[in-house]
Amino acid sequence: MSAVPSIVGQTLGHYRVLEKVGAGGMGIVFRAHDERLDRDIAIKVLPAGTLANEAARKQFRAEALTLSKLSHANIAHIYDFDTQHGIDFLVMEFVRGVSLEQKLAGRALSEEEVIHLGRQVAGTLQDVAQLGIVHRDIKPGNIMITPQGEPKLLDFGLAKLLRASGTDATRSFDDLREMAGTLPYMSPEQVKNLPTDFRTDVYSLGAVLYESATGERPFPAKDVSTLIADIARKSPTPPRQLNPDLSAGLERLIQRCLAKDPARRYQTAAEIRAALEALESVQIPVAIVPAAKQPTTPLLIFGLAILLLVTAGAAFIAARKWNRPPNTAASQVNELAILPPNTSHQDGEIIAFGEGMVHTLTSRLTQLTGAHPFQVVPASEMRSKRVSTLQEAREEFGANLGLELSLERAGEMLRVNYALIDAKRHQQLRGDTITASMSDPFAIEDQVADSVVQALQIELRPEEQQSQTNHGTTQPQAYDYYVQGQGYLQDFQKQENVDNAIAEFNRALQYDPNYALASSGLGEALWRKYEHTKQPEFVGQAKSACNRAVQLRPEESAGHLCLGLLDAGTGAYDKAVEEYQLAAKLEPTSDAAYSGLAGAYERLGKSQEAESTFRKAISLRPSYWAGYNRLGIFYLRHGRYAEASEMFSQVIALVPDSFAGYANLGGSYIYRGDYAQAIPALERSVEIRPTEEASSNLGTAYFQLHQYSHSARALEKAAALGPSNYEIWGNLADAYYWAPGERAKAKDAYRMALDLAFKQLAVNPQDANLLSFIADYYAMSGDCAPALTQLRRAMAIAPPGPDLLGTAALVFNQCGKQEDALTSLEKAVAAGYSTATLRDTPNFDNLRNLPRFQKLLASQ
Repeated sequence: MSAVPSIVGQTLGHYRVLEKVGAGGMGIVFRAHDERLDRDIAIKVLPAGTLANEAARKQFRAEALTLSKLSHANIAHIYDFDTQHGIDFLVMEFVRGVSLEQKLAGRALSEEEVIHLGRQVAGTLQDVAQLGIVHRDIKPGNIMITPQGEPKLLDFGLAKLLRASGTDATRSFDDLREMAGTLPYMSPEQVKNLPTDFRTDVYSLGAVLYESATGERPFPAKDVSTLIADIARKSPTPPRQLNPDLSAGLERLIQRCLAKDPARRYQTAAEIRAALEALESVQIPVAIVPAAKQPTTPLLIFGLAILLLVTAGAAFIAARKWNRPPNTAASQVNELAILPPNTSHQDGEIIAFGEGMVHTLTSRLTQLTGAHPFQVVPASEMRSKRVSTLQEAREEFGANLGLELSLERAGEMLRVNYALIDAKRHQQLRGDTITASMSDPFAIEDQVADSVVQALQIELRPEEQQSQTNHGTTQPQAYDYYVQGQGYLQDFQKQENVDNAIAEFNRALQYDPNYALASSGLGEALWRKYEHTKQPEFVGQAKSACNRAVQLRPEESAGHLCLGLLDAGTGAYDKAVEEYQLAAKLEPTSDAAYSGLAGAYERLGKSQEAESTFRKAISLRPSYWAGYNRLGIFYLRHGRYAEASEMFSQVIALVPDSFAGYANLGGSYIYRGDYAQAIPALERSVEIRPTEEASSNLGTAYFQLHQYSHSARALEKAAALGPSNYEIWGNLADAYYWAPGERAKAKDAYRMALDLAFKQLAVNPQDANLLSFIADYYAMSGDCAPALTQLRRAMAIAPPGPDLLGTAALVFNQCGKQEDALTSLEKAVAAGYSTATLRDTPNFDNLRNLPRFQKLLASQ
């Protein structure tokens, strides 16, 4: 920093400077006396040139005023900002005591002290998080320990002040070199000059806890260039190697804070505080409460399934047009979420092994849910929604238990730590550490699974114990490669992961050519390869691998699920039904089997069979979170709106913080024409978590109220959240089309919707719903020839239901075919099409005075 002249003994305004007490990258600190209020204060003199002009000072003063209103017992208050004699300075509370930097001085604190310190700091961050303030400079020198032993955070918001004034928007490596006291605690995203958020403070707090627990910094390099490189890429030495007395629980907590990827860290201060409180408390065994008896109303005994297109996980999007079903919403009690593993290094092999272990552990525990009172969130749902924290699992799926895994490799040994966490209280219930040789993956997984089963207090029957140790092969190398292949496949959206999965499954088959699970895994990976490349040869190769799996082990569900995936993806729905039926019979707890089966039935127009599948699945897993949500979506697709609302209300009753439940409930109200109830439900969903689905539904509610400009604004937010969702772009185009003065923007939005829709159509050209959307977008763009062509294709594929008939009416009317439009509307209403939607859709304004249309409006 630039030199600051000695001001000891001087008076700045009414502050008499007494002594210098500290210095750092953001300024020099002096103790001074406020002559007006007769109290000691701290003056932080900013480096010369920090505020380049009066405009910067004005902006800085305004931001300082905002922060001066921040009042917290563990934060040093900002009182004032002033400029005297060319010196810019902040006036702050003078905190008596010693800094944590002085207290540490190369030695470790006791674990109790570390936990107490962490709890207090995390609690402070939690309290101010609602104001959107990120500290960005948490380090031992900025934590004062008062004579009462309580920590106080200094410089809170100073980094924000500098950024707000435009003086610190970015930092180069040269800037970092000057920040000798700050750099060791900066996050990887800070040293890489990437955007930061609260998780930056999580990392810095982790670095402080690491030093407090070990007496050493996570990265002790003295050379600045080496230090920057280490922070960006290297993993720190495990804390217990430096302090063997440290508990495994505190070590895991610190390592999670220090994860390179912000998504792998704790996501909120509340999570860190709760985890630290759990370490302080007495660990108690987890009690799995039996599932509550379901009410006897018929609505709650219907079965569960979900369309194949929903396995990627989109929540229901209400629109003037009929949309495909959504995803998941909520759960009730006894729902276990197995979180993505935390690996303390960038070893791709270990990362893949950890992801694969989560997949296989999920499968093993799910097989027990038919006879034991708990449920497991499917790995596919965790993957599709990219859930990585327990808080997200609780919001997304209503999980009340979380299983956190961390893997560490030391030579040929692998150490797996796990913790079973109460999601509501953020309290660790049980945990364990398993160490085994990497050459024996059977032993690793079996020991972890056995320990987790014990933690869940599940008593296995002999036949269950036998099935839990069936790995499908006797070759450990084959199993090792299979687990890694499944790990890569968990994130199949990345083509490089799909390529790695194919390679790992092939290696497994080299060691054991008769390994059926590896063949089915290879089949799915090849199908994902086709989805990325659209090269038809991969479909044939995938089919061969799936068939090989069934030939080897026809009694396993995996091969049949693999074939069902391919048959449904290529439009062979009859064959998909057969495969999914076999899979469900072989594995009654398989979510994928019932989801696929119901989806295939619906694609064939067999609604009654699909509904029976929903009922069967819920009867087998009555406490599974997705059942009521999926049944509600089924009712929506078939025009049974009141029943759908009841199902979504049941979801919310089970999990009051289910943002997807509120979004879907709002969507069902839209179809009932009850926009007054829809809007509060949708606003509540957005309040819990902003999503493209809820924002789109909110835009639709405004659209139906003919508030088209409001609709466009909500849908613009939805498109920003879901830029690849063609339905949202189509809805936004509709809003532009009808909003005063905005029709010129509609054509580009329709073009975007068409481009995205055709990409989806390339995967499954037999998707009648998608074809109807394409027809609609063409019609609204004024291109009637392709619109009518795509509409005919859609209606030739499947028996037209209310959704397709409603869209057909819109296309016909837009293209000047009023008689055809009225005929389609009559058929749509007879099939269950919402007369409220009919009433409120502006496209039909030209038909409103016709007797046939008036008769339709009066029909319900």
